[in-house]
Amino acid sequence: MSSENSTNSSSAPRWIWFITGPTACGKSTIAASLASSLNFKFLEGDSFHPAASVEKMSHNQPLTDVDREGWLQALREHESAMPKDGESRHLIMTCSALKRHYRDILRRGGQEAGDLRIRFVMLDAKPETLKKRAEQRKGHFAGKGLVDSQLEALERPEEDEEDVIVVNVEGELEDSKREVETRVREILGREDGSFLQVL
Repeated sequence: MSSENSTNSSSAPRWIWFITGPTACGKSTIAASLASSLNFKFLEGDSFHPAASVEKMSHNQPLTDVDREGWLQALREHESAMPKDGESRHLIMTCSALKRHYRDILRRGGQEAGDLRIRFVMLDAKPETLKKRAEQRKGHFAGKGLVDSQLEALERPEEDEEDVIVVNVEGELEDSKREVETRVREILGREDGSFLQVL
């Protein structure tokens, strides 16, 4: 699938899609696939964590709101620093964004920039599915011991959070990738005339 968009038009809005959800829900894999399909820049939000936070999570110690504050601010600052034209003006980024407060911090970055449209895709799966996937993946600092604490912290989108779509990812990975891409393309086609929807 491909999309045609006016990536060089500075008058068109810049898009940032945050692929969110608890650990082991498939954020990185789905986000990378979506970015490739849409020809958007992809950034791994975990790369913005300070070393102390990575160390905590590697020992199955959940992050606190204070731990996450600096991380979210760094992501927010990166939003505003995005180029206003060229191929890197649209972005797909991973970020757990478990709480409404965290999503609000990221929203404010878009509001301050003026031309940014911030949207969220929350990936949804059962606890047992997340734990199984966390056990199976290799080389990631966040293990299955973090699943329960992240689900406890998770705040599902409220009715007024119209910029969040929830996608069930219990099924096969390829099906989840297609579902996310279809939902995102629908919104891009509906909200931004510079995008040609190809489903």
